[in-house]
Amino acid sequence: MRGRKQKIEQKDLAVASAKYVQNFTIAVDFTNGKTKLIDFIPLFHKHVKGNNLKYFLPQKFQKFIVKNGNIYWGKNEDVIFPVEDIYQQNKKREKEEILYIL
Repeated sequence: MRGRKQKIEQKDLAVASAKYVQNFTIAVDFTNGKTKLIDFIPLFHKHVKGNNLKYFLPQKFQKFIVKNGNIYWGKNEDVIFPVEDIYQQNKKREKEEILYIL
């Protein structure tokens, strides 16, 4: 029963609001009442390619938009992730050092 309830809750899950914190971390408020600090680096590394790499620049990353229950980057929703992926992204990562050269 618990698994079914959880699936129903996630089906209706949406981003209510979001606030930039630091680096690539955003505090995301979800419609289920929870707020999570989300590190977007893993999602960006895995999914953002080509022309959208410009959103790795801190000034571009900070210009995200919250609309219709989603968080995205770019006027044409250039970078957008399923809400469920963002919600699950809260898992701890092993410490690793990443060097960016821009």
